[in-house]
Amino acid sequence: MQLRVRGEVVRGSFALRADLDLALEGVAALVGASGAGKSTWLRLVAGFEPDAPALVEVDGERWQAPRQRAMPAHARSVSTVFQEPRLFPHLNARRNLEFAVHAGKREGTRLAFDEVVAALDLAPLLALYPHQLSGGQRQRVALGRALLAPAKLWLFDEPMSALDAQSRREIAPYLHGLCQRHAVPIVYVSHSLPEVLAVADQVLLAADGQVALVDSVSAFSTSFAEPLSGDDPGAVIHCRFQAFDARYRLSELAFGDAKLYVPGDLSAAGPEIALFIPARDVSLSTSSVHHVSILNRVDGEIEALRERGDSVLARVRCDADQGEAECLLARITHRSVDELGLAAGVRVQALIKSVAVRTGDV
Repeated sequence: MQLRVRGEVVRGSFALRADLDLALEGVAALVGASGAGKSTWLRLVAGFEPDAPALVEVDGERWQAPRQRAMPAHARSVSTVFQEPRLFPHLNARRNLEFAVHAGKREGTRLAFDEVVAALDLAPLLALYPHQLSGGQRQRVALGRALLAPAKLWLFDEPMSALDAQSRREIAPYLHGLCQRHAVPIVYVSHSLPEVLAVADQVLLAADGQVALVDSVSAFSTSFAEPLSGDDPGAVIHCRFQAFDARYRLSELAFGDAKLYVPGDLSAAGPEIALFIPARDVSLSTSSVHHVSILNRVDGEIEALRERGDSVLARVRCDADQGEAECLLARITHRSVDELGLAAGVRVQALIKSVAVRTGDV
């Protein structure tokens, strides 16, 4: 899908400017500090800022343009989940969901009712009214209603903020899989770094009144911009499956010239596997370490150091056999920096204590 958004939305003293021409595929995470304009940008695309002098086009279809009457929100082939569930209070959960199934004649993908109910575990809630549901349950119903409405594009504004950790781990890969199966892209607002890394194929960064595309999820995860400073930092790296060791229940992955070992059989995960590695689980050595219980060790070079409170965040460019090198983040102490003489350009070995497969376990 080609999405073009140009122009601005002015709210009092705040102005959000956009000049984006995006090829959306999969999940595009929209991140940034509170008040950076993420929700406003979604509202513009969804049709809730009809008076804004902005251009919104989807696959060449013009939804909004300066000095032209904007297409109303209900006519746009887009479904939106807001931070607040916004369910109809006089309808039970089933009828809230069915309202989306029968709403309008707009074009777009329609998901099967039973599929959505099963995926979001909504069956026990169908007879209940919104006031009888918890905040997380209401949010799951709202998410289901958005998925059941016909759409070419899904816009999610922190759709899992009210859910427990287990629900987030289950729903995140489901949403990502929907994009792959139905070719309907998602723009997904989140303040959670693990959540972004679990679902995102692209990253949009809202900052300084503008929305811009970040080169890649890996580049975002290892940047020092840290728009999601409330989360522990970490890095996404991409590996190739090599073999499964049934004796030790470990999958062997190739990462440049290094071998990484991940619990479980990942043979069905595809030729390329993305891993999330928390910075807190990476230690650095200025000499090669061999006789140690940590299996995962990667050679590299420090690109930059940045103070982060009582610790230091090191960005390590890893050795690669071909193509563009990827980076790890390591959280270390100021004392370690001084004693090891760490600085940009110093060769190190990164010792990785834990990894998480990006497809849902982050």
